Amino acid sequence: MNQNSGAQSISKRVFLFLWLTCHLFVFSVNSIAEDTEATLATVKLTPQEESFLQDHPVITLGSDLAWEPLVTANPDGSISGYDADILQRINQLTGANFTLVVGNWGDMQSKAKAQDIDGLSTSAIIPERTSYLAFSNPYLTLQKSLFVSRGNPLSIKNSDDLKGKTLAIQKANQSDVELAKQFKHSTILYLDTLEELLSALSTGEVDATFGNAATLYLANKLGMPYLQAAFHLPQQLDLVFGIRKDWPEAVSILNKGLSLLSNHEKLRIQTYWFSGSPQADTIKENKALTLSNHEQSIINNAPLRLCVGPNWLPFSNINSDGNYQGVTADIMSLIAERLDTKFTLTPTSAWSESIDLIKQKECDFITTITPTKEREEFLTFTQPVFTSPIVLATQLDQFFIPDLTSIGDKKIAIIKNSAIRSLIRSQYPNLNIIDVSSAQSGLALLNEQKIFGYIDSLEVIAHQVNKEHYINIKISSTLSLSFDLAIGVRKDWPEWVPLLNKAIQDISNEDKQQIRNRWIGITYDRPIDYKLVSLIITILGALVFLVVYRYRVIAKYNTKLEDLNQKLAKQASTDQLTQLPNRYLLDKETQRVIAASQRYQEPFCAVLFDLDYFKKINDKYGHQVGDDVLIQVTQEMSHSIREVDILGRWGGEEFLLICPKTSLDGAIKLAEKIRIHIEQHHFIEGHKVTLSAGVAEFNANENYHSLLKRLDDALYVAKHSGRNTVSHSEIETTETTETTETTETTETTETTETTETV
Repeated sequence: MNQNSGAQSISKRVFLFLWLTCHLFVFSVNSIAEDTEATLATVKLTPQEESFLQDHPVITLGSDLAWEPLVTANPDGSISGYDADILQRINQLTGANFTLVVGNWGDMQSKAKAQDIDGLSTSAIIPERTSYLAFSNPYLTLQKSLFVSRGNPLSIKNSDDLKGKTLAIQKANQSDVELAKQFKHSTILYLDTLEELLSALSTGEVDATFGNAATLYLANKLGMPYLQAAFHLPQQLDLVFGIRKDWPEAVSILNKGLSLLSNHEKLRIQTYWFSGSPQADTIKENKALTLSNHEQSIINNAPLRLCVGPNWLPFSNINSDGNYQGVTADIMSLIAERLDTKFTLTPTSAWSESIDLIKQKECDFITTITPTKEREEFLTFTQPVFTSPIVLATQLDQFFIPDLTSIGDKKIAIIKNSAIRSLIRSQYPNLNIIDVSSAQSGLALLNEQKIFGYIDSLEVIAHQVNKEHYINIKISSTLSLSFDLAIGVRKDWPEWVPLLNKAIQDISNEDKQQIRNRWIGITYDRPIDYKLVSLIITILGALVFLVVYRYRVIAKYNTKLEDLNQKLAKQASTDQLTQLPNRYLLDKETQRVIAASQRYQEPFCAVLFDLDYFKKINDKYGHQVGDDVLIQVTQEMSHSIREVDILGRWGGEEFLLICPKTSLDGAIKLAEKIRIHIEQHHFIEGHKVTLSAGVAEFNANENYHSLLKRLDDALYVAKHSGRNTVSHSEIETTETTETTETTETTETTETTETTETV
């Protein structure tokens, strides 16, 4: 970077440092040191490395602007981006002067091979480069994905679906060229630049391409946002710095600098550059705890391998992409943030496998676990991170069950080897328990009436009922039992328990409740205290009052159970964030209105809305602000429609409006009214929120799916017409007269579909 740019960067960081110190007092001494430009040459170099830096005051690495935001050019000609920030920190820590130059990627590789430049940034380790480059440790790992056009029109869901399809590959990207060789039944189209590649995909010239987070960033910047990831590939792209092979000292210096960059600092830089177009030197609040030297040494000296329950949503799950998700995944993310560290997931396919691995010390921690005497033989436990009530689910026609002993020998399913099973067996030894592998299988048996009931936590049952849309299952009993979910730590690591407890205690109840709502979305009313009821009845001492009171208690409890089951039914058809009908209910309502329209020959229109650039709101302000915007937009749209209209959340930032007994002109006017209302409403200080809309009138000769296709096409036109606009799809009917050879006149009706933009 030039001198003026460096001076501005120093001024900004010094100002930020002083402001945070005076007003927040939240950064630790180590974090403050990271954000100050005064920490130069803090790495201990060998005499050979120091001599090398004296002989080579500038080390030039080549890259390509196509890798934005990893490398980006400023108006003044200087280079910035993720790579530039990482190298700048390495320079500060080591006293080196690694600099970037940019050009065509193929030319940069040729120059590195000829030693016209000293190496490559934004590089990957591939066999072709090992002959002339040595490589640093990875400074960034990106998930490799297959990208397709928005909506995935060819339904490409896995590698097998690529047979007969055309893949676009950049010629100079050797890692993608090697990867493409695996797809022998696909046609490979080699293009010179990423811009050409993305354009070919957007226009349908090719069917798919390889990419990562930087690919989406570049596509959005080039005005080609209609791309999406079809599926993740097993390959991950490790980005490294490549240095000419006769300079091993440079590689060693790079690795020493990288080793001193904390996970928090790398995450901060990554968030800044990959969150969209950077407008200011904003740095997220550091929530890392202040740790003692002893506590920090505990973290630094451990590999931190994590085992989890792989199939127990909403608490814990490993999805098809191998990612850890659920309530405890979010809590572990907060714990990692507090401790400024990273837990590495050890994938397993079953809970028993996770238990076996931690017994064998191939895992260091295990989540979603309930403390038991048996487990104390090989684990120590943190304080609970979540407490859940245990309930019994039955068919809808069952009455309230006050005690499990009244069930007799009826079959009750419980997950095998679970802590809940141990609790139930110890308290109800005569219960006829049927072992199942998961909540899914247990509730499926209940739905098929093959068992009487299923016992699990309220949250697990609520999640599964919502997912599978079970409408004939209810909660018939809330047991007097509950279970605590904690983090299990291998027995020979007791020093980790107080450290984890410190992080758990720093997580607010508000944060925990937000996580709970995100994954569960149901409110639970506590059961009546029957001991207190019995005490009151005993004091009254009258049998008649006992009978009456018990009847009333049961009636009240049944009312509460009915309310809970109504909430479960509502959850199956309601979007939890906006409280609007979800896609499941919108499908049913749309088909109902279509049937009425066909029967009574009444007009019917639908409008598909999409918030413009909503991802930028999430990236810039965070998902909480994004959720608040969705809620406010829902409220404003609801105020603009009629009582007969049906508004629902179609998915993400898309909303579907069903307008019965409405002509196309009327629906267009309504959509335009909503568009203007949203544009004029103040949602976020300094940020304008707009939406685009596609309108279509139902035609008696089409079906539900063709209507949705026309809606999506109209919205696509609105998006490509500059956004913040309304487009409509119109089926026009024109009459033409043709004369046959026998002079007979035949009238034919020709139907064409047009899309117009308002």
